[in-house]
Amino acid sequence: MGERVLGLTDVLRSLTDNERAAGQTLSMVPSEAAMSGIAKLPLLLDAYHRYFFNEGGDPDRWHFRGGQDLSKLETDLAVPLLAELGQAEWVSLRPLSGLNTMTLVLASLGGPPGSDVMTLSPDVGGHYATERLATRLGLRVHQLGGPDPHGLDLDRAYEQVAAVRPPLVYVDQSHCLFPLDVRSLVETVRRASPATRVHVDTSQWLGLVLGGVFDNPLDCGADSYGGSTHKTFPGPQKGVFLTRDPQVAKQIEETQEYLISSHHFAATISLGIALLEFRQFGAEYARAVVDNTHRFGALLAERGITVIAQDRGFSAGHQLWLDTDADSIAPQVASDRLFQAGIRINFMAGLPGVTGQAVRIGLNEPTYRGLAEPELVELADVFVAGVRATERPENLAARVAQLPRRAWRRGPTDSESALARQALALCAASLAYPASE
Repeated sequence: MGERVLGLTDVLRSLTDNERAAGQTLSMVPSEAAMSGIAKLPLLLDAYHRYFFNEGGDPDRWHFRGGQDLSKLETDLAVPLLAELGQAEWVSLRPLSGLNTMTLVLASLGGPPGSDVMTLSPDVGGHYATERLATRLGLRVHQLGGPDPHGLDLDRAYEQVAAVRPPLVYVDQSHCLFPLDVRSLVETVRRASPATRVHVDTSQWLGLVLGGVFDNPLDCGADSYGGSTHKTFPGPQKGVFLTRDPQVAKQIEETQEYLISSHHFAATISLGIALLEFRQFGAEYARAVVDNTHRFGALLAERGITVIAQDRGFSAGHQLWLDTDADSIAPQVASDRLFQAGIRINFMAGLPGVTGQAVRIGLNEPTYRGLAEPELVELADVFVAGVRATERPENLAARVAQLPRRAWRRGPTDSESALARQALALCAASLAYPASE
């Protein structure tokens, strides 16, 4: 009580300072991604305030007309692009996040309350929220495990699925350096219980799947996949669902009508723009993410940092896990030092196979911002100096600010640039406070 509430000037100053800092720092948080300025535009314009519920374009169903003039940016841009890149017959853009997608899938495909579902144990990377969420929906959860943090015991999985015959196996691999063998898991589930559906949560891997570097779960026999759109995919914070099965599509469509109301129309348009850009550069970007991750793991190991899973090549995707405790530096201390040096990272407990806390980093956003050789070498030097505090943090931060060179997207044409400037002028006009004539 009695504390001063921040005023508008304080808010604007904080946002301005953060934006300026963001341009000078490097995020290596694996569950975050940057996206292009043009993809951000819908979040600043009138579309942000509007509903869109008439996907079929029925002239008698325009009960909310604010999104009518922009409807094709969902129906003729975002939806077909996601279906094309995701190699799916039916997609949903309604989920608001990866966790919201999880809720939709469990509620749609997990069966009525009292049904059994199978998920992954946290010991093999299962998401921390899946069991609690499924339990709240009245489902009984059984967990699949494995002999190590990066694989499943398929023989044991066969026994579990055959004994329970659940409506759904939800593959919720969240903390992960290596993707599970989805094809073998699906084959195991089909032998044990042919009617059981398999959904793969690709929140961490979506950009690598859409970019063609990782196998599409549908090609591996899964009934559906989906997840968040802001990790390895450089898009807005949202969620998606994809399938080739018309019955699965029908169940999801029926459930989402009462589970999700506003699906954040502007973010859907933003996703459509991000997909349009990704169509141009996605395959090259996805390969660069994987190559950069493996290369950066080797660079850190060469400089004496303990990188987990070195014997397996560090990582197959975008993440690296560092055991800085083994290097006599507490993970939080390492994080604090790197923050002062202009590098943002995770430190956390609960990583499979790791006792205590560890540092978790991702090469997805640095790759999107254009880092390759020799920038990775410079970044490794700065990173290690920051962790070990062998150089002044302000000097390291100045070096970090020079690293990004470009963004992974098709450059706009002259006409597109002119239209983008017009849109930005509209944004600037809308920022007047209060709104001017």
